[in-house]
Amino acid sequence: MEYEDVLRQLDERIQASLNRVQQLQRENEQLAQRLAESEQRFNEVNGRLREHEEARNQIKSRIESILARFDGLDLG
Repeated sequence: MEYEDVLRQLDERIQASLNRVQQLQRENEQLAQRLAESEQRFNEVNGRLREHEEARNQIKSRIESILARFDGLDLG
């Protein structure tokens, strides 16, 4: 009888461990998916940021060019 109890307890522990491993695998898959989504959003935002920086630099260059023309005018 004692061996049966030990085997039953061992079986229960093994089953609990397997359940925990499966749960951790599901959590890992969910986290991997969230990470992939976050990386995608980051790349999209980073791309928009680069576009805005490029536009800002173009505007800055145009303003500097306009100001340089004003500097060249003889208003006196």
